[in-house]
Amino acid sequence: MTNAWQRTALGHHIDLLTGFPFKSSEYSEDENAIRLLRGDNVIQGAIRWEGVKRWVNTVDQKIQRYELIPGDFVIAMDRTWVKAGLKASLVNDADVPSFLVQRVARLRAKKSLETHFLPMLIRGHKFEQYVKCVQTETAVPHISPQQIKDFPVSLPPLPEQKAIADLLSTWDEVIEKTELLIQAKERSLNAYGRDLFDRRNDGNYDGWKVVKLKSVLTEHGDKSTGLEEVYSVSVHKGLINQVEHFGRSFSAANTDNYNRVHFGDIVYTKSPTGDFPLGIVKQSYTDNDVIVSPLYGVFTPKTFNLGIVLDFYFSSSMRAQNYLFPIVQKGAKNTIAITNKTFLSNTLHLPVNEQAQKEVAEFVFASREELTLLKQLADKYKTQKRGLMQKMLTGEWRVKPEIVNQYMEA
Repeated sequence: MTNAWQRTALGHHIDLLTGFPFKSSEYSEDENAIRLLRGDNVIQGAIRWEGVKRWVNTVDQKIQRYELIPGDFVIAMDRTWVKAGLKASLVNDADVPSFLVQRVARLRAKKSLETHFLPMLIRGHKFEQYVKCVQTETAVPHISPQQIKDFPVSLPPLPEQKAIADLLSTWDEVIEKTELLIQAKERSLNAYGRDLFDRRNDGNYDGWKVVKLKSVLTEHGDKSTGLEEVYSVSVHKGLINQVEHFGRSFSAANTDNYNRVHFGDIVYTKSPTGDFPLGIVKQSYTDNDVIVSPLYGVFTPKTFNLGIVLDFYFSSSMRAQNYLFPIVQKGAKNTIAITNKTFLSNTLHLPVNEQAQKEVAEFVFASREELTLLKQLADKYKTQKRGLMQKMLTGEWRVKPEIVNQYMEA
């Protein structure tokens, strides 16, 4: 058998089928009705069945060809190549029975193509660049079935395909296990927060009381000295340097009236952002003093540990809304009207005893540190896998012959 890689078009090695059209009037609430795989069900690397639509008609010969089987590879044909990235997934046992509908393409590998090598080709850097060149520029960018078939590929012999697919699948397993661990840690931390701040637990924790925020936060009113860098507040990163994060500063020419933020201060941004429509509250962990817009509220907590507790409380969009909704007035253009005094006027279930604050702060800090390290590890694995894919899917790096021979004998 030759070791040469074959330059060809993907279409020679797959059967490609797009789904059948259906009418929304034919949706069914019957749990036994046909499960439809729509573009909305396909995400990056997985199929999500929440909100699944079912079809009222029974399976007949006409649509039998659209039934999916494990090993099929599906791609959402619309909203696929925008910022969210490729929406494609291998079909697993849990995804059947289900039927393919319009605007989703099913790729089924022929004998010349290893089933698990196909996703590697589609998720590779080369396919991403190809799509950017050929995608149809409309209001909703998309790619056609023929363009997918025309994608140029270099294929090694089948045993080497299997060896490469197995190697890269090992990386996928490591990444998946790390991400599952991250999700488990996040769920545990979220459950801890729900239990802590549930007002029904008032009196169940030593050193905890329902208090007004003004009794534990003080607005110090310090202004810029002209030496501090301008910062903003991010949902996921907390206080961030505007230039480093956005590539430029959005501050006014004169920042004399900007609020100074000390290490440990609590900052409230009064602007809607994503899941935080009433603003974001974060603690500053920057070593040096920084300045923020005069529209932000800046407060010093009674203790640094209490600041961590407050930051943890407001890290939940639901808890933030629970606190802010009764005291915020929203304008006609979705603007937020709230003074710093009003921000401090509502009550929270908080630890007022320093030992209780310390216990919560240490748990939250340790959990967040662990999550940060796990996320860095997951990103490192993904970067290493991408680099490995670029080398191996182009033939720049080859699998050792003795390993390939094992797949020839299998």
